[in-house]
Amino acid sequence: MANQRASCKGKSSATFYSNGCRCRGCREAWRQYKEEDQTKKRKSVRRDTPIVEHDAFTREQILAARANR
Repeated sequence: MANQRASCKGKSSATFYSNGCRCRGCREAWRQYKEEDQTKKRKSVRRDTPIVEHDAFTREQILAARANR
């Protein structure tokens, strides 16, 4: 309890950790919160990533187009 700036008074949470409490319970709550946050980020859809549009045809695409004529 000596490392606390803002005491959680026995009610450990990630919020108290971010406010400065460094008791064992708050550190564990923060670790668990961050793990859950990371798994959410991994499962999210990457909607902001643009689809790459090619500005030129590759050799294979040209040969395939010629074969289909």
